[in-house]
Amino acid sequence: MSRIIYYFSGTGNSLVVARDIARKIDGQFISIPSVIHQEIIKTEADMIGIVFPMYHHGVPLIIKRFINKMDDLEKKYIFGVCTYGNSPGICLKYLERMVKSRGGKLAAGFAVNMPYNYIFPSFVLKDFFHSFVLRKTSKEKQQNMLDHWKQKLEIICEYVQAWKEGELETKADVIEHLVDSLLRDTLQKSVWLKVAGFKGHTNLPFQESIQLMDHGFKCDDKCNRCGICSKICPVKNINMVDGLPVWQHHCEQCFACLQWCPKEAIQFSNRTSRGKRYHHPDVKLSDMMINGKN
Repeated sequence: MSRIIYYFSGTGNSLVVARDIARKIDGQFISIPSVIHQEIIKTEADMIGIVFPMYHHGVPLIIKRFINKMDDLEKKYIFGVCTYGNSPGICLKYLERMVKSRGGKLAAGFAVNMPYNYIFPSFVLKDFFHSFVLRKTSKEKQQNMLDHWKQKLEIICEYVQAWKEGELETKADVIEHLVDSLLRDTLQKSVWLKVAGFKGHTNLPFQESIQLMDHGFKCDDKCNRCGICSKICPVKNINMVDGLPVWQHHCEQCFACLQWCPKEAIQFSNRTSRGKRYHHPDVKLSDMMINGKN
């Protein structure tokens, strides 16, 4: 029986989870960006794992595009793992719905708490929409999360290797469903696009409108024109123009460009310049480059 773990990762959290699971269950691990260009994604593997970060209480758009290209899922054992900073919400239920739409069944879904790697409001009332900063997680708290992952790894692998079904780790289901039905494509969409500095209008639903949030990125005078931001972007959203990065508006908001910039020259909105960058301590830049190639 063959096993494949597909993953998407911006700062290495989901890469480590996918890599650890693949090693434990003797399977392959393959980056989703490396196969997303295929018209149809089909595998002979009996077991498929899908590992991804939870973004904006949902599933990254690239995961939706990936699953929509998957074929012949009817007899596969499929499980999902989401990494999250605050709460997993109901993103695994979104994944379940996507897999079902392709004729498959999500047998199980697990949530793994990892160090937060995105922006959050600093709760400054004046100029609120430009008050978002990078959240700092203490080294001690980071290590606790990484230690807990090693314990969770055993639980997940024991479960899936027994081919069990039914586990789906979610939180605040009622609230999340309420927000989804009433606010996701209205208030939430409006607020986040404003935070990103997008001044236009779009009829795209919230999940797809996130692509436009790269209007919030810019580089400052620390940029040494190395091009790492362009090379590391998993969806090829950054072109180098006259040696400087230019975002192309099909962003996943993975923050790989900002978090991996060696000069900390890439900023989002107005208040990230002093924020401490983060990427998983067991992941090297070369890991991200190799596993993100298309």
